[in-house]
Amino acid sequence: MPTLKELRATASRKRKDFLYRLVDRLAYYPAIPLLWLGLTPNQVTVIWILGQLVSAYFLTTGHYLTMVIALVVFQLMFVLDCTDGIMARYTKNFSINGEYLDYIGHYLANPLLLGCLAVGVYRIHHNPIYLIAGGVAVVSFLLNKALTINSFWYKNPVHRHGIENVYSSSLLQNQTGLLHFAFAFMRLEYLFNFMFWGILFGYAHYTLLIYAVLFFIELCRLLITQYIRNEKLNTRLTTQKKDRDAVSSSHNS
Repeated sequence: MPTLKELRATASRKRKDFLYRLVDRLAYYPAIPLLWLGLTPNQVTVIWILGQLVSAYFLTTGHYLTMVIALVVFQLMFVLDCTDGIMARYTKNFSINGEYLDYIGHYLANPLLLGCLAVGVYRIHHNPIYLIAGGVAVVSFLLNKALTINSFWYKNPVHRHGIENVYSSSLLQNQTGLLHFAFAFMRLEYLFNFMFWGILFGYAHYTLLIYAVLFFIELCRLLITQYIRNEKLNTRLTTQKKDRDAVSSSHNS
C-alpha cells in the first residue's frame, strides 16, 4: 500500500482553481485504503456515480437537515471523482471506459441534482414556479452539453481543426480571471459552492432560481459565442482559400 507522500509524488496533477486543488488534496486520503482493498479506478467511478444519484434523491424530501446532508454527500462524491484519477495515474491503469463512465456520471448526476432540488423546494413552498425553474435548469444544462460544438460534426479535416479551437475557446471553464472563478464557485459538484451556502442558510428556493437563470444565460452565451467564432473561422478559411487560389493562378500564368 503506498504512502501519502508516494501518491503525491507519482499521481499529482496540476489544477487551475482553488476549489479543485482543495478537492484534489482531499482525494489522496481515500485513495490509500481503496488501493489496499484492490478496487480499480473504474469501480471507484461507479461508486461515486451511485453515491451522487442516491444522495441527490434525498433533496426531494424538502427537509432542511436532510437536504444539507444530501448535498454534502453529493459533493463529497466529487472527492472520489478525483480519487479514481489518482488511482489510475498511480497504478497506470488507464482505460477508455474510465473516461466514458466519468462523463456519463456527470451528465446523469448533475441534472438529477437540479431536478431533485426543484422537487424539494416545491415541497417546502408549494409553488409550481419552482418546478418550472427546475425544468429550465435541467433542460438548459443538458442542451448546453448536447449543443456544445463538436469537431466530429464536420467532415473536412481543415474545418475540424478550426472547430477544435472554437470549442476550446467557447467553454466557460477555459476562461480566465473572474469568469473562471465564477464558474468554479457555481459548479454543482464542487465542495462549498454557491448551492451549498444557499441551502445551508435556508435559501434553497432562491438558489434554485439563480441556477435556472444562470444555466439558461450560459446556454444562450454558448450558442451565440460559437456562432460568432464560427463566422470568424469561416471568414479566415475563405480568405486563405482565395489567397491560395490567387497564388496558384499567378504560377499557372
